[in-house]
This record gives sequence, structure tokens and C-alpha cells, in this order.
Amino acid sequence: MFPISPKEMNLLRLDLCLYRNDTKKDSTMKTLHFTLFVLTVFFLSSMSAAVEFRIDNKVREVKSTVFLLEGKFYSMIGDNGEIVEFDEEKKMFTLIEPTLRMQTQIDAEDTRKRIEILRESVLNDPNAKTDSFCYFACKPAFASEFDAASGTLVLQSNWIDYEIKTVPFTDPAAVMYHDFCDWVCYLNLRLNPYSSQMLTRLEVNRLLRAEQKFAVSVSESIYVSGKQGFSKSSQASSSHELVRRLGDADRKRIEQVQEFKRTFPKVPVNEYQKRVAEKLTK
Repeated sequence: MFPISPKEMNLLRLDLCLYRNDTKKDSTMKTLHFTLFVLTVFFLSSMSAAVEFRIDNKVREVKSTVFLLEGKFYSMIGDNGEIVEFDEEKKMFTLIEPTLRMQTQIDAEDTRKRIEILRESVLNDPNAKTDSFCYFACKPAFASEFDAASGTLVLQSNWIDYEIKTVPFTDPAAVMYHDFCDWVCYLNLRLNPYSSQMLTRLEVNRLLRAEQKFAVSVSESIYVSGKQGFSKSSQASSSHELVRRLGDADRKRIEQVQEFKRTFPKVPVNEYQKRVAEKLTK
């Protein structure tokens, strides 16, 4: 658990997802539903263990790689940068800093729930609309247009625009990858409370999931003061390449991550962040 400060309360905005159990009076139906549930879980677990891929990313000049192997995601920055492992089954992030030889863990589900509560609290605050950009980030809505011929998805609003080049992505890996993208947004919000644009990326993820698309390039324009006259925007772009099978070099990198987990000491999240910040400022 991590504390909720008033500043975070005014910055983070996520919907609180409500889960309802549909109770059935008929015992036969209960048994049938339970059996189907067990079979479904078994099937999905087997499927996730069999799926593997690599995604090469470039954001500005920073290169990173995402691997999926045996139901776990591994995100690596460069050859010796920070590593993030996500265990889908346990809903647990492990952050590893190879140069500082340390690791820490963050409960993904706890993080998601906390941020969702923060967002709902702000949405229910009558004063929240005074910060128009943050309110939009809290409840993003885009005018969308998809060009099937070019595979281009255009999302527009008064605050943020996206132009996304896509390709079809309909196999089992797609569901897992889109879910992973959501979890990473939550993680970034946990580690960087001021990165409110991560909230809009959750909506982008939702739209890509609905269209069954993979983004091969993304252009983002942010208008912090809204589109007013000749207002300027900050620009960001990224490119992404999907490789369906892992090579021997990929597997060796993942094996190295497991070795780091076995040998590096675990530290509290706050200590981990402090030491990483000190490294970056040297």
C-alpha cells in the first residue's frame, strides 16, 4: 500500500471498476458455471504460457524492448537500463536496476485500485473542473476516425491529438499485450504522479483493443492550454515493431533477468526510487 496525498488526489484520475457477482439460486446452474469457469481459466493459462513475442520500441531516441515468455512480460531499456518484469498471474511488478544491483516489487492490483479510487474521488469533486486539462485526463473523450485503407487511427480533442498507424492484431497475444499496456500505465502513474497523460493512454489502449489493432507508430500532440488560436503543442512520437518468435539472444536476456532476481537484494519502493533519482542526477 502507498499513501494518498492531497496533491495526488488532484492529479490522478482513473475510473473505479465495479465487479458484480451474478448469484444464481439454482444449484445446477452454479455447478455448471463453476465448471465452465475452471475450464476457461485452465485454457487461458495454457494459452498464455504458449504465447511468446518481442516488441522493439523507440520513443524519441530511447530504445526499449518488451518480451513475452511463459506468461510473463519483460520490459528492458537499452542494454543495461532498468528492467520491469510483470507477472500476469500474480499481478506483480518487479523493478530491477542492474547498475545499482537492486530490485523492488509493486503490487499491480493494489496500485490499480488505489488510482481508480483517486480518479473517482476527483470526478466527484465539484471543484475539479477548474483544472480543465486534468479533468479531461480524468475523463478523456476523443473524436475518432479510422482509415481502413491505410490503417490510420486519428484521435482528436481540445487537449491531446493522436495519429496512430496500425496493423491488424487479432491473435491471443493481442489480448495479453493490450492488458499489459494498461498495467504499465498504472505503474507509470504510481511512480510518476504528474504523468497525467497516462490516463488518456488508457483510453487509447481501449480503442486499439476494440479495433483489434497494434500500433506501429504513434504521434502525440499535447495542448496544455487547449487549442486556442495559435496555441503551440508539445510533440512526441514512437515506433513499435512486433516480432512473433523469440531468438536465442532474447531468451538469454530473459535468463539474465532471472539471475538478477535471484542475486540482487530487495529494497522498499521508496528507497529504490531515491537511489534511481540520485543516479540520474549525477
